[in-house]
This record gives sequence, C-alpha cells and structure tokens, in this order.
Amino acid sequence: MCIFLMFTAPSAAAQLKVTFINPGFSDENPTGNFWLNVTAFMQAAAKDLNIDLTVIYANRNHIDMKKMVDRALSRDNHYLILVDEKSVVTQSLLTSQSLHKKIVFLLNTPTKQEQIRLKSRGFGILGSVVPDNYQAGRILIQQLDKMIVRSKKNPVVDSLALLGEAATEAARQREQGLLSHSNRSPNLKLQQRINANWSQLEAYRITKGLLKRFPETKLIWAANDAMAKGAAKAATELSMRYQVKIGGVNWDKDHHTMLDTSVGGHVTLGALALVKIADHFNNPANVIGDNKLPIFKVYEAKYEPLYKAIHAKTLDKIDFRYFSTTHTSPAPKPFTIDNMTALVK
Repeated sequence: MCIFLMFTAPSAAAQLKVTFINPGFSDENPTGNFWLNVTAFMQAAAKDLNIDLTVIYANRNHIDMKKMVDRALSRDNHYLILVDEKSVVTQSLLTSQSLHKKIVFLLNTPTKQEQIRLKSRGFGILGSVVPDNYQAGRILIQQLDKMIVRSKKNPVVDSLALLGEAATEAARQREQGLLSHSNRSPNLKLQQRINANWSQLEAYRITKGLLKRFPETKLIWAANDAMAKGAAKAATELSMRYQVKIGGVNWDKDHHTMLDTSVGGHVTLGALALVKIADHFNNPANVIGDNKLPIFKVYEAKYEPLYKAIHAKTLDKIDFRYFSTTHTSPAPKPFTIDNMTALVK
C-alpha cells in the first residue's frame, strides 16, 4: 500500500520545542562518535517535523548533567528528552525543586520503581524509546561465532569479552545477550569478561595483557566499536590479529577497516523519539508509551548507503515524516534500518 506524505505543518507560532540533554561529548572522543551521531539523526528529524530542537551536551560529566537537568526543567520547552545513565537523571529529578509534565526517556530509562517515584513526585513521564540491548549482545556473539573456522582436533574457541560500564543497563543487557549464546555453546570458552568502560584506550591496554595471558584467543566480543578497535590495535601489535575475530556495537566510522563485524542501528532512536513526540504534540491520543525496539542489524553491504549518510552527515536524505502518524496516510512506515536505508538511496 502506498504511503502519501501530507505536507501540512503547524504554524510557526505553534512550533514544537524540545530540549535534549545529550550525556556524550560535543566533539570526537575516545569512546567513539555515537552520541554525536544520535544528535545528527535528531537534528535531521527535527527539520522534517518542524521541531525547534535544543541539544545540551554533558560531556560525560554526571555532576554537570545534574545541573543541566535542573536548568532544563525550567526552560520554555514543550518536551524534555533525557538519558538516564546510572540513574543520574532520576536522582537529579527527585531532588529538584522544579517539575516538568512532558518527559521522554531515550536509550536508558529509570527502573519501574524509580518511574513510580517520579510520577508520585509530580513529573509527567510520557514514555521511552530504547533499543533491545540483549539482542545486540546476542547477535554480535552469534555473528563472531559463525566466523570461526574450528579445528576438528581442537574445536574449543578461547574468547574474551570487553564490557562497558557495569553501572549502565545497556552494558548489562549486552552482556546478558552474550552469555545467552556462550552458555549454550560448549565449544565457546569465555576466558575473561572485563569492564573497559566503553574506552578504546582502556580496551587496548587490557587486551594487550589478556592476549599475552591467553595466546590461543580466537574471538573478542566488545560492547562497543571503540573498545573493539582498541582490542584490534593490541592484537595487531602482538602479531595476533590474523588469528582473532573481533567485533563491536555501534557501526562507528571506518569500523570495517579494523573490525571483522559490527552491530548497529540504535543510533537512530533519537529520531524516533522526536517522531513520537511530534505525533503526541499534534494529537495527545497518539500515546508515546514505552517502546523497546529490536533495531540492531549486523553491518553488511546493503546498509552502506545509510552508514555513509551517518558519517557524512547527509541524513537530510531521509524524510522522517514517513514514520509519523501525523504526516502520512493511511499509515506510517515501520521505523526500521531497512526502511531508512531505502529512503537514503
């Protein structure tokens, strides 16, 4: 069935205002460009949906983030998008003297108990948009496992896992996805799981020591591409890169030149949050609710157009109105990596 865009837009006087507090850095950094790319998707969607979007960067400083949240609560905006890493945002809201009636959580959310406390305090929690991080961890280890050529004489595959920060839900869920496969694979021997805090440099240092300790390692699973790149550099310097399959999560820039595989897609979800906010703004009957999406895909050639658009910052090729109930008839397209790739071409 064809989907037709309706080009009617709210008047300038009624323009929707949204503030997003981005926990990441405002420029390139050792943890990769993930949060910059989240912003790029949101800016492209905001342009299509006639949204006045303000992005404030916390630069990984949780003390500054608390101050930013407090200031944002009193801003003249209709909606507030927050990322609740390590429950920092939840604690900021609970201790604030200000309230906000239209909050949407992105990528990391408060626990159900924390949400109950926030609502009883008077905050309006409209919903959340999060990826299925369990899916990410699982499909990454499955993809890496498929790449290993096993010896009939010794089918056991020594493996290493570089985790994110133990305090973040995304890291924990990706680890659970890893274990869901490795625990059921008797020939996959997970020698070490260790936190590398999303950092390429930390992963490099850790991996260099682990590869000396476990010289038969054939597989390294990393919870993001930055750590995977650090592991790849360590393996290369030890002349072991040829024997180890290495993969991560994020579809970071040039990942395919250093890694054997990467899983990505969740970088798009800020755009979906804006789509849902725009639909709610135009008609409150369009409930935002809690959205957990199996958005992740293993990178392959067919996703190259979207990958290039992400890193060349040409996301304006995607018309995000196609995913909006307000702007399409009779129904919007499902928000998927395949549909976004088709729109880029």
